[in-house]
Amino acid sequence: MSRHAFRLSTLQRLALAASLGLSLLTGLAWWLLHRFGQIEGDFGLEPHPAQAWLLRLHGAGAFATLIVLGTLLPIHVKTAWRARKNRRTGAIVLSLVAMQVITGYALYYADNPLRGVASLVHLVLGLALPAVLVAHIVVGRRRARLRRLEPAPYFNSSGQLISARAPER
Repeated sequence: MSRHAFRLSTLQRLALAASLGLSLLTGLAWWLLHRFGQIEGDFGLEPHPAQAWLLRLHGAGAFATLIVLGTLLPIHVKTAWRARKNRRTGAIVLSLVAMQVITGYALYYADNPLRGVASLVHLVLGLALPAVLVAHIVVGRRRARLRRLEPAPYFNSSGQLISARAPER
């Protein structure tokens, strides 16, 4: 396995950043307009006209993110999981994405009492996801760098481990 076996391709990194960025920015913009951007209409306060388009873009970003995630599962996730690399933060990232999907579905299809809870959970996890993803990347790169710096084990001619360093000549 090469040094960069767990690294995403440039296209995957760009697609993931673009789709998550679109979802984050449109979701946050929608929330801000929903909370603070109501406008005065003929019959009182009304939602801002941009809210509907922001939700459409948010959904498009979410679908794009799921497509990118689908490209990561068979190679990046599966290979790293089998190699026992960066499992904890990877599992947290996947769990947060799964919860975003579930709460997003609930926001679209659930009855009113559940929507308030789903909305709050979706907002909090959506704001946390970028930080958790950055932590996953940083932890993975740091551990990979430390593994490269570790001295390789040295075995004698009969296969016994002598030391973690090669003998000095």
